Amino acid sequence: MTIKLVLCTTPNEEVAKTIAKALVESHLAACVNIIKGVQSVYEWQGKVETDNECQLLIKTNTQKVLQAYDKVISLHPYEVPEWLELNTEASHAYGHWLQTTLQE
Repeated sequence: MTIKLVLCTTPNEEVAKTIAKALVESHLAACVNIIKGVQSVYEWQGKVETDNECQLLIKTNTQKVLQAYDKVISLHPYEVPEWLELNTEASHAYGHWLQTTLQE
């Protein structure tokens, strides 16, 4: 079963938890993993930056991914938050749980 796995970084654990909770409570994501201690190196406004961030792994489906994006944008402090959508395959049991959870 195909699901959407979205990668999104946040500046800290507090923002990560706020976004994760909002997505799960509104049934826009079945699960969000928070990985602390991610170091990002990137260019922003002509300067190379290095920041410690949290990585969100957002599990949703194609029907809810745009709504999930809108929710994240409304809560995220970054001007341009990371939003990378990956199509991935899930086991039948996990995919069924995900779809059922998103329909509640």
